Amino acid sequence: MPRASHPGELERVAVTTTAGVHGSPLAEFAVFGVMAGAKTLPRLLAQQRAHEWGDRWEMKQIDQMSVLIVGLGGIGAACAEKFSALGARVLGTTRSGRPVPHVDQLVPIEELAQAAAEVDAIVVTLPGTAATEGLIGAEVMDAVQSGTILVNVGRGTAVDEPALITALESGQIGFAALDVTAIEPLPAGSALWDHPNVLISPHTAALSSREEERIVRLFLDNLARHLDGRELRNVVDTVEFY
Repeated sequence: MPRASHPGELERVAVTTTAGVHGSPLAEFAVFGVMAGAKTLPRLLAQQRAHEWGDRWEMKQIDQMSVLIVGLGGIGAACAEKFSALGARVLGTTRSGRPVPHVDQLVPIEELAQAAAEVDAIVVTLPGTAATEGLIGAEVMDAVQSGTILVNVGRGTAVDEPALITALESGQIGFAALDVTAIEPLPAGSALWDHPNVLISPHTAALSSREEERIVRLFLDNLARHLDGRELRNVVDTVEFY
């Protein structure tokens, strides 16, 4: 039988995560995904395969775009930094209301659909919890401007995939870059595989040869904070459990 804990004993134990370790590579994929949509990658590839030198057309520029980052944790903050550096206007959802560097406008999560209607691209960095499941659904995708770009580098369950397919067919979502899907591997029968305006990455954008080094550095930083009595980074939320 396990030894019974005294009241408050577990309060002495802090559990932290490696959140943010994958921020930089995922932020780069997010920029790549938005760029691919802005520069009409599917059209370019289709014309190249057909050996067709078509008419010229105007592409979108990042420094003239507004990007909504849904989730401003470690990954979202890294995305904000990179998009801001490229000149984009950056919006970001928040539950706490605390300012985040490089975010021009904080958006209460309750106003997600209204904010989505004002931007050119949406980058999803959310964890997979009961509160985030299907959050990017029909209400959001019906609200967006025609041709909006969607990138997901968080968890696949945060995006309602049937709603996404409907939005792709209607043109509300003009391009989607997905490093994650609700079911992984993505089932062979999914319409996402063959849609011309979808880019699928097999949950591989976060892989980095420096991953273990970053984890050790984060652990050592938290150890120093613990010994000094300072606030720890990435303490697990005991309500949402991330």
